[in-house]
Amino acid sequence: MNCLFKFFLALALQGMITTAVLASELSARVDENHGGDFNLLAADGPVSLEQYRGRVVLIFFGFTACPDICPIALSVISRVFAELDAEELEKVGALFVSLDPERDTAEVLLAYTGYFHPGIVGITGQIDDIKQFATSYGVRFERKEMTSSPIGYVISHPPDILVVDRNGQLLESRIKPEHSVAEIVAYTRSLLATRE
Repeated sequence: MNCLFKFFLALALQGMITTAVLASELSARVDENHGGDFNLLAADGPVSLEQYRGRVVLIFFGFTACPDICPIALSVISRVFAELDAEELEKVGALFVSLDPERDTAEVLLAYTGYFHPGIVGITGQIDDIKQFATSYGVRFERKEMTSSPIGYVISHPPDILVVDRNGQLLESRIKPEHSVAEIVAYTRSLLATRE
């Protein structure tokens, strides 16, 4: 019994250490090589980064037919938003950028993102504009035909959530799947506390 207790204590301590390390990875360094404005389309009209000036913006690139990575990431963003108070929510935003514009119309994206949180805006556009946006934000993706997929193809893309600060600058550090909701909330609040 004593050995079992020591084992679980060691696991718990390891988890605490890992959490501390992960929290320290989230820094507010600006990625000067990437980022910038964009012009895409949401269900209620054009969307650009300039519209989000003064807000912390979480950006995720994916597609609505994604079986796992995208719903998990949007669920995490939703849970982060649920932890923020009304005043904080006014100063944050989230964008879900579709990498599958043929299937993901603005209306499809509105229904999909609305399932997770009304503060998440789905955006789409011409594939060339999306590719340019993804490239400027350091996101690589690839569509591959796959007969075993229900839609006939898959789109490989990173699972990370990108962060733009209140000055419209893309931050170097990305939120990884292993970061906890509590860490992301603390990180978001730290960015909200900084001056524009």
